[in-house]
Amino acid sequence: MDGLVAALGAIIALLLFGLAAVIVIDRARNGYRRAEAEQTGRRNRQHELTMRLEQLERAVAEQRPAIAEVRRKVQQTKADCESLKAQLNATEHVFSYTAVPMESRDMHARPWRFSARHPTLGADLPDTVPAGQWNQGRPYVLTAENQAEARSVMDRLLPRHRGFMVVNMGEASSDAPAQPSPG
Repeated sequence: MDGLVAALGAIIALLLFGLAAVIVIDRARNGYRRAEAEQTGRRNRQHELTMRLEQLERAVAEQRPAIAEVRRKVQQTKADCESLKAQLNATEHVFSYTAVPMESRDMHARPWRFSARHPTLGADLPDTVPAGQWNQGRPYVLTAENQAEARSVMDRLLPRHRGFMVVNMGEASSDAPAQPSPG
């Protein structure tokens, strides 16, 4: 009987070992299937990304000529603006003063001449261009019945609280026209 118990113990041990081996092999197969499924999913995602990248590269390649054309137009517009600025700065003005429209109701009001200054306007521009003359003073002529009315007009036109200073206010000589003549 000892031999039978020993044989039965050996059979049970072999059966337990076989059962453990089957469980380990089954779990290994399940793990392998999961790994294969994960790898297949990664390949599919990588393929999708590759296709999307190719699609985006084609879209960019299609847009390059349009982008280049827009850039060319921007450069041309900048060059045109610079050309217009240069033409404006080089323009000679017919009159050496700015005439202010008449505020007075009296058609025979006297002309008043003055200069206006602003310390920061046109500070970076040369004095040869009109916008660069604010520091030295820009001449103005306007018609008004008296100096107080002329000063009031100028204070509304070029307010002190904005940094303008009106200097050299006085009656214009009779030989200087109060309004610019055409031509």
